[in-house]
Amino acid sequence: MDSTAPIGSTAPRFATMDAEPSMLRYGLIGGTPKPSWFARRWPILLGVVGAAAAAVVVLTSSGTTTSAPALRGAEPAGRLRIVNGCDTPLFIASFAGAVPFKADVKLAGGASHDFDIPDEGLAATRFWPKWGCDASGAECKIGGSGGPGQSCIAKGCAPPVDSKFEASFGCVLSDAAGCASNPSDPTQKLGPVDWWDVSQVDGWTLPYKVEVHGACDGPKLIDCSSLSLSSCPKHEALGSVGTHSLQVVDPTDATQVVGCYSPCAKLTYSNWDQGYSFTPEQPAAQDYCCPTPPISAAECSKGPVIATEYVRAVHKLCPSVYAYAYDDGVGLAQCPGGTKYEVTFYCPG
Repeated sequence: MDSTAPIGSTAPRFATMDAEPSMLRYGLIGGTPKPSWFARRWPILLGVVGAAAAAVVVLTSSGTTTSAPALRGAEPAGRLRIVNGCDTPLFIASFAGAVPFKADVKLAGGASHDFDIPDEGLAATRFWPKWGCDASGAECKIGGSGGPGQSCIAKGCAPPVDSKFEASFGCVLSDAAGCASNPSDPTQKLGPVDWWDVSQVDGWTLPYKVEVHGACDGPKLIDCSSLSLSSCPKHEALGSVGTHSLQVVDPTDATQVVGCYSPCAKLTYSNWDQGYSFTPEQPAAQDYCCPTPPISAAECSKGPVIATEYVRAVHKLCPSVYAYAYDDGVGLAQCPGGTKYEVTFYCPG
């Protein structure tokens, strides 16, 4: 019997579904798309949404938290809702640049949070789940990968392989003069378009699902609820460095799996002394990270990364999501400004 067990595997109550893409691949969103390695070390966090008629509602500087389970199929009240699909508490961490949200929003099992996205738009945001934390949202088993306002355990920050939702929310004002500036080009205003992304280019932690509400021609559902830590490859061939497990283990208890590296992440994230510290451009990593240059999209798509167990696992469990930089899954998605997004994170399994 394997000595390592996924955190939460004793009661993975809600872990059964599929997946989709992420915005890290495109830098800070809103400018020229860039490959994933360009900005993979900076998360973009968003928020959580919630609502149910007879629920306890708490107003915060980030938005509105609702204690009752979100109504299935009900449209979020605001532009972004994050739901805890787990039966134990989650904290939602976020990075939002111009409009900083509360560092960690606590969600009880089944609760949700609606983040206040301003009408003038909000660029370069990222939201990710933290699990197994103390009462303040610190000392987390999963999700303690750092970032503005975030703390890490004594062993250091976790490898940033988090499951996440990233977005640049477009301006919905009738007068474009009031729209927020585009951080990629401060001389330009944000347009009336949302850009959003999820992906497994860096790895994964928790299963998740994204539902899109509104008149958007892009994907309406990204279902990665079948992602599980137990599905993370244990014997991945990584070229010149040999064969390695892609499982991230708790540095204080090596029997507990707390994340899954992508091949590129294993070769470039040395956190907790579990990975390597190559740069994406170095020979040992470039065929798995596909930085351009030196690796073209065509070379990447014919290279060793596409034959990895990791890519096969993502394509099986999250069939529409990017598993590597030039994958054919759904990448950066586009929707009209004002589209509503509901993101559900589930227990690790």
